[in-house]
Amino acid sequence: MSSQLSSGDLISDRYASALYDLAVESKNIDTVLKGLYLIKKCIQKNNDLKILVKSPLISSDDKLKIIQKILFKQSADKLTITFLKVVSNNKRFSSLSSIISQFIKINAQKRGDILADITSADELSDKQKNGIKDQLKSILGEKLFLNFKVDKKIIGGLIVKIGSKMIDSSLVTKINKLKIAMREANGN
Repeated sequence: MSSQLSSGDLISDRYASALYDLAVESKNIDTVLKGLYLIKKCIQKNNDLKILVKSPLISSDDKLKIIQKILFKQSADKLTITFLKVVSNNKRFSSLSSIISQFIKINAQKRGDILADITSADELSDKQKNGIKDQLKSILGEKLFLNFKVDKKIIGGLIVKIGSKMIDSSLVTKINKLKIAMREANGN
C-alpha cells in the first residue's frame, strides 16, 4: 500500500500512525481526536489560518505558538501539544491537515467505522447534509461518518468517495464525458 502513496501521503501516514500508536499506548485516543478535530475545524473555517499553516514564509515556531493558543483555550491534552512540537521541529506544518485526516482515517478503520468524503460545488445546507447522511446510512449502516468538502471546480453535482470507491455525478465530469463523446463522433 505504501508504494502507491505519494511522498506527502507517506509523511502524513507516518506521523498519523506514530501519533495513533502513542494515543493507544496512553489510552488517550478520544482526547487526541478531540484536539485534532478542533485544529482541523479551525483551519477549515479560517482562511488566514489555512494560509498561515501552509506558508513557508512563517516560521514553524510562530505556527506552533498560534496553534497552541487555540488548543490551550480548549485545554488540549499533553500528547497533542507534544505532537505539534514534533511537527514544528521537523517543519511539517504544511502537512498538518493531511496528518490529521490520516489520523481520523486510521481511527475509523480501527473502530470499524466507514468514512465518506462528500464534495460539492457549494456549501450544502444542513437539510441537504442530513438527507445525504440518511441515504448513505440506509445503504452502509450506522457506523458512517461524513466529511463534507466544497470544490468550486466541480461546477455542480456531488462526488461521493468511500474508501477506494467513488461516485462522481459532478457537472464537470459530465461535461468532460460529453466532450470525449463528441470528439469520438467527429472522428478526432
